Amino acid sequence: MRLKDTAISYHIVNLVFSFIITMIFVYSLIFRADNHPIPAILTEITGIIPPSKGLSSSFSEIIRGNFYQSLSYNVHGIRVFAFFALQLLFRIMFSLLVRVRIEMISTVVLIDAGTSILLFLWSFAPFIAYILELFNGLF
Repeated sequence: MRLKDTAISYHIVNLVFSFIITMIFVYSLIFRADNHPIPAILTEITGIIPPSKGLSSSFSEIIRGNFYQSLSYNVHGIRVFAFFALQLLFRIMFSLLVRVRIEMISTVVLIDAGTSILLFLWSFAPFIAYILELFNGLF
């Protein structure tokens, strides 16, 4: 694949991710913590409270600058929100870097992937541990 085609593909992927992340933030802005239309279905059906319960409400408080209130909805909310906020910045920053220095695309993609994976593991560690614990309980 030509360098320019690779860069175009990379920009498209970044644009799609940026759009999705922006929509998450818009959703959090539109709905306040106490009026989210999507219920916690797992909790309603089983009574189990997973570590993701209250993330939408937590995000709604974070987007409004109410960080302490966000913790009352989900203690991991700020950590997960930080993942999405940083990813949005990464999408912009790395796309601009590739636009300016197209010859660096291979290096940029590797750095992008590596930092994104590490950030994901750190941000979602409580959820990953919860899922692994559930699977461990099955065996």
